[in-house]
Amino acid sequence: MDRSWGILAAAVLVLAASACGGAGESPAPPQPSPSSSKPSPSKPATTTPPTFTPAVSPAKVTAACPFLGADEFARITGTSKVVAQEQPPGKAESAPAYTCAYVTGDQAPDLASKLYFFAFAKADPGKPVTSTAANCTGPSTPLPGAGDAAMHCELDDYWTTLAIAKRVHGQTRMLNLHLPHYRDAVLAELAKVLGDRL
Repeated sequence: MDRSWGILAAAVLVLAASACGGAGESPAPPQPSPSSSKPSPSKPATTTPPTFTPAVSPAKVTAACPFLGADEFARITGTSKVVAQEQPPGKAESAPAYTCAYVTGDQAPDLASKLYFFAFAKADPGKPVTSTAANCTGPSTPLPGAGDAAMHCELDDYWTTLAIAKRVHGQTRMLNLHLPHYRDAVLAELAKVLGDRL
């Protein structure tokens, strides 16, 4: 377990304790017509990468990566060659429901920036944000205008945590982004994007 996830799990455990209150055969695939031709060797086939479509307050969340695309993460942070990798869903009550790793170059996912998604049936949006801030080594900086509650703070000499929570679809949802230290303006832009999509 990496350090940032361990800190996050401890915060969520505290929060969770306080918030309790016609079969048939498939048709055969279509066969190409005899008149169809393959691309000529002189004209290579081009492929277009899939366009990233962000999640915007989905009624049901099934992944963390749709909240922030790899290209967006790279543009906002000034990082190059970022790949967003959805991690296996959390199974424990104190674990995040979904996690997305933003891997750069040949970096291992364990060392990458990560976006964690949590949902609580009953909790004031300020509570998970405050619980996350309690794990920081210094003061937290509030981020007005991002969700119902948001802040960032340093976890250690390398990692920063950014927490945004919002009450929506009968849940309190939180996105928690662990990433290296960046300027306040970068963190504020990330928080605004994530808060709008919760």
